[in-house]
Amino acid sequence: MAKSSSAKDSPTKDSPTKDSPTKDALSKDVLTQAPQSKDYPVVVYGASGYTGSLTCEQLAKLKIPFIAAGRSMEKLEAVVNPLRAQGALCEAWAVSHTPPALRELFRGRKVVINISGPFSLLGAAVVDAALASGCHYIDSTGEQDFMFDMQREYDSHFRNAGLVLSPSTAYLWGPGIIAADICLETPGIDTLKVVYAPPSLQTMASLQSMVRLCRRQMYNIEKGELHPLPTGQLRYLPISNGEKRMALRLGSGEHTYLIGRPGIQNVDVFFASNNLAAAVPLFATWRQLSKVLSGDMLDRWSDVVIEKIKKNPGREEPESGRFVVDIEGTGPGGNVQITLNGTSPYLFTGFLCAITAQELLERAPLKTGYASVSQVLGTHHIMKRLEEIGTHCSVRVTQANVKAEQGSKKPEVADAPA
Repeated sequence: MAKSSSAKDSPTKDSPTKDSPTKDALSKDVLTQAPQSKDYPVVVYGASGYTGSLTCEQLAKLKIPFIAAGRSMEKLEAVVNPLRAQGALCEAWAVSHTPPALRELFRGRKVVINISGPFSLLGAAVVDAALASGCHYIDSTGEQDFMFDMQREYDSHFRNAGLVLSPSTAYLWGPGIIAADICLETPGIDTLKVVYAPPSLQTMASLQSMVRLCRRQMYNIEKGELHPLPTGQLRYLPISNGEKRMALRLGSGEHTYLIGRPGIQNVDVFFASNNLAAAVPLFATWRQLSKVLSGDMLDRWSDVVIEKIKKNPGREEPESGRFVVDIEGTGPGGNVQITLNGTSPYLFTGFLCAITAQELLERAPLKTGYASVSQVLGTHHIMKRLEEIGTHCSVRVTQANVKAEQGSKKPEVADAPA
């Protein structure tokens, strides 16, 4: 059992640090001269990938000028050229993944959106460069170990600089923390259960990150403290849309934002995917191999295998890409049940990153340092923005009776919009 409720005491032994040589130059393409910062306040790093290109599209729709950055100029131009033809103000810039090149790219800008994973391999160098360049940082990670590392190493530095450090501004684990904050508006809620029920579509990078996540030690919150999670715990759970799915218990981003929050005792997060559940034996084997082989070697092996067997899907279809996120909050104060219904998780991620960048350009954040998107922008404000892409939230509150003599009365039940 972890002794502390702080990320400082939650080791993630396989995560490379910002000084790891594995983060050195990965490409011969080097940024030679960045365009004028005042014209392009936002950088999308990893812009040529599946989620990165969707993020660029959303920024263009919001008429936010941006730099699409990555390693391959050819792939980046394939993203920005159609957007420029439609009137978007954007540029493509190839850059090596080195501290000097990243700092030059970010110098004078306002917001860095990092879509370049796996984050346990590549992310720390981008966070460090964003801080050094005076930029807010948001990303699309789902890797809990990376999030704990960044919280431990950079929270105070970003806070002292008046900057935002907000990993997982994405489908994983953004909706859960937004809904958790809505739950916690009801006094006396101390236990949260979050269940993600995604569509079957998954990109190559997402699968790589999920395999990395499941190989590492994950943590949940029990009795107000971080506890190591056993590998491969599955439950057969009902979903609010009427389905039942096998769900994998995971260490998530919600845990990094909720640990140490006053009153929080227990937080469990489940990822309800029959396809992922079928891979649980592989995760257990991977964890056993990590006892005799280096974590870096296993990560490289898994990345290569996935690249060979997995191809990125086509664009998400709204009807087949529907997702559900169910959250239940319980405690002395009663019971709160929240359901978020939406479509197209990768589009959701691109939109959430884009509107967060937009808000940070237009007004001061509500919280700086290591903070969730709901802490940065306000829970109900961000939910209102998410309605723009068809994400809706229903809330059902059953309040406990406060006085003992009222114990025989029926509980009060109220339905309310977010």
